[in-house]
Amino acid sequence: MTQCVSAHKLIEQSNRKTKMPTSPVALFDNYCENLLRKINYKMNGINIQVNLKQALSKQHQQPANKQTPRIMFFGADVIHPTNCTERFPSIAALVGSDDQLCTMSASRICKQWPDDGKCSIECIVRLEDIVEELLDYNCQLNQGQLPTQIVFFRDGVDDGQYSKVINFEIPVIKNAFKAAYANEKFTPLLTLFVVKKRHHTRFFMCDERSQQTSNIPIGACIDTTIVHPYQPTYYLNSHQVQTDVNHTLLYVCLLNEIGLSIDELQLLTHYLCFTDPRSSAAKAIPSVVHQADLAALKARDLFVDNNNNNERSTVSSGGNDKYYISLENPTIQNITCP
Repeated sequence: MTQCVSAHKLIEQSNRKTKMPTSPVALFDNYCENLLRKINYKMNGINIQVNLKQALSKQHQQPANKQTPRIMFFGADVIHPTNCTERFPSIAALVGSDDQLCTMSASRICKQWPDDGKCSIECIVRLEDIVEELLDYNCQLNQGQLPTQIVFFRDGVDDGQYSKVINFEIPVIKNAFKAAYANEKFTPLLTLFVVKKRHHTRFFMCDERSQQTSNIPIGACIDTTIVHPYQPTYYLNSHQVQTDVNHTLLYVCLLNEIGLSIDELQLLTHYLCFTDPRSSAAKAIPSVVHQADLAALKARDLFVDNNNNNERSTVSSGGNDKYYISLENPTIQNITCP
């Protein structure tokens, strides 16, 4: 394995060490710690694990003769070209965890060309194939055992597109389950979230005496008054910023076959924000969603650079071939994030 380090980053850290003699060790140690975390992760090491026993306390209070559920986490995102054009495709990325502790993950990416007359396509066209591939990948790393429960985080969906997720993507995911679990006597239970980053709701605390405002603490969750009256919806602040007001994320649970309580949903989501293998601090979103964002953003380098629609290539012989494009290196499989 080879790890490249930017020289200007090392120089920058050295300059900070000189200018801030009160905390020289901490500054450089943080940089080295993050670097070592990346190296360890690329070598299939474990940096952090999610505490499922604490997050899902009710599920782990099972009778002795009942097997503990095996959980797999998915993160999905679709990014679109900046300008509304048919010349450039959208890029979809899915990330699946290798185990129920969310220590490692693998990703799949594909380009999606829009229909004629449309700017982009929001639904993930190859969703069924990709989910089936990631389930098979998870099975291979867990002694041939498939997960019994799936927690799926879907990013990049607006309010008006919830129906597309419910009517198209959830049935497609279920079809992938039928194919992957054809030789099993069970099919997994699915819990699906929509993660919303683009909203205008902000939360802060106000000191009545000084009339000064400050950010809400890490782990603060708002699930009453301003949320949906009967659908599991909550705002969760899982990270800290040095300046400005924290941008809390909105989570909407569209399907909860696992039957998690609202407290378990919130705690599980919060814990998953701490499982990013590249950082010791919490992220604003669960790690599988963050890795899907990164995979989609960096995916352009892995694809053939076609300048016009006539050069599109296909990856299958199905009726939706025009929506995908082949990888520049078709041998790339099980891309590890990051």
